[in-house]
Amino acid sequence: MDDVGIQIVPLVPNLELPRKASARTRATVPSGYGIQEHCLPFTAASSLGFRIPSPIRFGLCPLNEIPTDCRSFRSPLPVPGPQADWVFYVADNPRCRFVANAFSLVNVPVEGAVEPGISFFEREDQQDTFKLHLPYIWRTPAEVETLFLPLLNRSAQGLEVQSGLVETEWYSNPVNLILRRAAHSVHFREGDDIAHAILISRRQYRPLHHKCEYRRCLNASVQLLSSDPSVQGSRRA
Repeated sequence: MDDVGIQIVPLVPNLELPRKASARTRATVPSGYGIQEHCLPFTAASSLGFRIPSPIRFGLCPLNEIPTDCRSFRSPLPVPGPQADWVFYVADNPRCRFVANAFSLVNVPVEGAVEPGISFFEREDQQDTFKLHLPYIWRTPAEVETLFLPLLNRSAQGLEVQSGLVETEWYSNPVNLILRRAAHSVHFREGDDIAHAILISRRQYRPLHHKCEYRRCLNASVQLLSSDPSVQGSRRA
């Protein structure tokens, strides 16, 4: 991806890495007039940025659906509702140094460093989400950030990726995707697309951000002044 100024630094070998998105969103395209591939806005959006594949084989399901060759586990905090007895599972992949839900990192300054495959939040009100860790580092040119978001015009089996804008020109840690649970079982293979990433120029949104921030501060100041009795008294005078 050097032709667009992005560097991906893998922290383990033999990974499924991000790939450029394509206007083609399905393996078989039917013939005839009026298919979605003839719609320019649809194909233009579908081909933006990069598709992020799952670095591991994993799933979330009832106990009776766990594959026999996988490891299962739950969040340390209880999950209320119909999925209370569901579990996550992951498959070991020694080729990627992934065993027991942990990547053993290479080419990092800390010997024995690991990165989880799946992890959880510690708050009870966030047990409907979990993290999927990407064991590589994004590096973009100056003034360019990366917006991670749900797949565009593609399915992630009902998992809802929470959008996040990362300052990848300097951020030196692996990015983790935050995923909201689906209402049904999900089973992902290593390499299945799970999220999208789009490059954003900071110059495109920072001026607008600063203008909105100025307007917010101005409105807050006006409200504060209008509630100040001393100011109101001076106005009546």
